[in-house]
Amino acid sequence: MRPGKRPIITFSLIGLCVVLFGLQLLSGTITGANPDPVTAALWYAPLQTSPWVFEPWRMLSSALVHSPSNAMHLLFNMFALWFIGRAIEPALGALRYLALLLLSALGGSVAVLFLTPAMTPTLGASGAVFGLFGALFILMRATGSQTGGILTLIGINVVISFVIPGISWQGHFGGLVVGALCALVFAKSAPAASGDRRRDAARQARRQGLGLLGITGLLLLLIIVGMQLVTPAG
Repeated sequence: MRPGKRPIITFSLIGLCVVLFGLQLLSGTITGANPDPVTAALWYAPLQTSPWVFEPWRMLSSALVHSPSNAMHLLFNMFALWFIGRAIEPALGALRYLALLLLSALGGSVAVLFLTPAMTPTLGASGAVFGLFGALFILMRATGSQTGGILTLIGINVVISFVIPGISWQGHFGGLVVGALCALVFAKSAPAASGDRRRDAARQARRQGLGLLGITGLLLLLIIVGMQLVTPAG
């Protein structure tokens, strides 16, 4: 971690998820509802991006809530976010790191939209976490670092996604792919050195911004296509 560079986004997201988890438990205890009102308000199922319901914000809000009946769901995601986020956020900077998290979470939900039954709800930060896995692999490759450890970690988590029931492998897959794409934008956008550092930095920022806009546009296009395919019985 660079001196003076604190992973504010990472710690803020962990804090928000923990607070929301407490609210999930509290609202469930008070109302006796299952699912509790907080979970029901924020989770995502493909039907909720259909023309009949159309609540697309859930594709991102679902990343903030976790299964209230399984604290390990929250603990694993927050540990992974803390462990990897502390390394990636200072390296990328807050804005690029935030874009990586948001697009990875959205990518996970887009995969859920296409690959999950319409009425099946999903929740959790796993899509964003897998996006960090994919990004870390690409960034390590770009810097010539050994990638055996991160590949092993990804492999273990992919196996877990398929072996343990109730885990959304679709969200993991979408997050992993989009996170890797974002990292490719970051790693491949450096312009040829001109001798003017400020100009080079500005050109790199423009290229990265255009790359991220391209990924965002692709995801939005996929959402538009996917919402036309959703049926209540799908």
